[in-house]
Amino acid sequence: MTFQDPQIDGPQVLIPGSEFLLSGLGRILFLIGLVTLAVLLLLAFRRKKLGRKVPLVLASTLLLIGLVLAVIYRPPPFFVPEFPALPRLLPAESLFYRPITDLPVAAQSDQWIASQQGLELSAGFRGTVTDGVAFGLPFNLVDAQTAVKSVELTQYPAASFAGPYPITDPAYIEGMPTYHFDQHYLAVDLQKRQAWELIAIRSWFGHWQAGAGATWSMNSLEYPTGSTIAARMPLLPGTITFAEVEVGQIEHAILGSTAISAPGKFLWPARGGDGVSADPNAPPMGAWLRLKADADLSGLGPQAKIVALASQKYGVILSDTGPGFKLRGTVDGRWNDTDLATLGQLTANDFEVVDLSSVIVSKDSLAIKQP
Repeated sequence: MTFQDPQIDGPQVLIPGSEFLLSGLGRILFLIGLVTLAVLLLLAFRRKKLGRKVPLVLASTLLLIGLVLAVIYRPPPFFVPEFPALPRLLPAESLFYRPITDLPVAAQSDQWIASQQGLELSAGFRGTVTDGVAFGLPFNLVDAQTAVKSVELTQYPAASFAGPYPITDPAYIEGMPTYHFDQHYLAVDLQKRQAWELIAIRSWFGHWQAGAGATWSMNSLEYPTGSTIAARMPLLPGTITFAEVEVGQIEHAILGSTAISAPGKFLWPARGGDGVSADPNAPPMGAWLRLKADADLSGLGPQAKIVALASQKYGVILSDTGPGFKLRGTVDGRWNDTDLATLGQLTANDFEVVDLSSVIVSKDSLAIKQP
């Protein structure tokens, strides 16, 4: 793969916040004005006179205001973007790049896996829009010319990187084009070797807000300053990209989420957790799952099989709580959704949790002892 001058092939998008609100408001006002005006004109026709002019003026005004807003903030034509290949995003000594096939099974593996109740494995990313959402994480390429914005952090300012943040135009945000879910914004400067993350991002008439934010250096093994996921790990290095699957190999651990994780418990490499399960055997955040060597991969599609092989070699790190048992990946128009759906032939029972005690360098570092 080559990483010179990568480009994202994607559409213009409305940004969550005022643009998205005014777009919807314009359509609503237009419809209200249109229906009201039609009713008034119908009544006037039946009575053979226009009657009072004030209601007609108000209805016409609503119709006009709605039309103007709907036109100005009309959603641009949307298609699922295609994202380029990325270089290795952290030093080679990072935990993300260590094969774990040599590590022993953790003593608590059986009980942790049993707590998952056979949840089916699934890809948290797709190639098409489903229920108004392009599932998966987008990322944005930035450089010295990208506009830098102050962002008001509304939920966890004390635990976040204060900013400023480079914001692209267009800005590709998780959940586009209708913006459900976490609304992550990821920015990567491949020349500066720096990355930024925001969650619950929106813009109100040019004033940017987010719930929390983080930054991290691609040349460092330090944890990010701030965080946007429960495990407080960097997000993009553990995210599957289509470009990796296209060349036939994912060479890093994958970040995953489960609906059943222990509240208040985490272990390295996680530095936090957001579990909500009442099951006393639920795994802590940071549990590192490895697809068993004898798992049956024969029914998997070509794309799904590459993902599964990476789960055997590098494993899946529980990093967030969410519905089902899902893997992080970038949204991309080239994914084959039918192919990815075959991952559901694998369940949590096909995994085991590995014991990392022999390879931890420091609980405050992303470094790991290499095999």
